[in-house]
Order: sequence, then structure tokens, then C-alpha cells
Amino acid sequence: MRTWPFALLLAACTACGVGPTDVIDAGEPARGFIQGTRLYFVQDDRLVSVGRPEGPLEAAEAVELLAGGPTSKESERSFVTRLPKNMAVRVNDDGFALDKSVSMLVGGRWLPPVSRLSRMATGQLVCTIAAATAAKRGVDVNDVRVTVPDRGQVRCEDFR
Repeated sequence: MRTWPFALLLAACTACGVGPTDVIDAGEPARGFIQGTRLYFVQDDRLVSVGRPEGPLEAAEAVELLAGGPTSKESERSFVTRLPKNMAVRVNDDGFALDKSVSMLVGGRWLPPVSRLSRMATGQLVCTIAAATAAKRGVDVNDVRVTVPDRGQVRCEDFR
């Protein structure tokens, strides 16, 4: 009599009507919290998040890395920056401001201060600042609003 409940359980488990399927590709596995710092570069005219092992960093430190441009490996993968080389910027967790009083020596020439940024360059700064701030606060990058000169508060997703 003891085999009867086991046989019933076995029949229930094997006769559920679900047939075997092939493996379904669903993209990358979930990663959870990412250590390091996220910088935003441009690839194929769109903003792309790139991980760097440094960090987590403060927003100003992340922007310093961003201003240094992509590494040689990132450049090989077609990542570029739209930030001007003569850009002087003040950064905090809540936003950034261009320092319009600083001329910079670039390539042996003094260049006037940058007074405006392209939409893509602004997006690079906004998303990098938002990512650093989000990591520090333990929130999603799109939950962070960044103050942009002449535009007010924006989110990273506003540039995607």
C-alpha cells in the first residue's frame, strides 16, 4: 500500500502536460550591484554605459575619468567622447556648471572657455554624474536628477 501514494505523486509530476523545449536565449544573466564606476561614452551616436574598476567614486571624480576619454580598449570598441578638450567644469552630486572664466592650453594653443555643450556631451556628463550619485545612494540611475545650466533638472533617460 505504500507504493500507491508514491506512484500517484510520480504520475502527477510526469504527466503535467508540459513537453520539453530547447534552450531559450534571453540575454545576459542578472548581475546585481555592479562594483566600480559607470562612465558614459558615445558609440554609434548613442550614449553607452562603460564600467571601470575604479570606485565607487564621487561624481566629480567620475567626471575626471570621463574627461580623460576612453581607454585604448574602449576606443577599439568604437567608444568616443563628445566632451571638448578645453572644458572646465565644476561638479557635485546634484549637477554641474561650466566654468566660463577658464581658458585652457590645449596642443600648444590657448583655447577660450567652453560656454555651451552639445546634447551628447551634456548627456555624457548627466549620466556619469547620475550613475556615481546613484551608486552612492543605492538607487537606480534614473531616480537621480542632475541640474544642468540653462536646462534645470534632468535625468539620464532624457538623453537616450
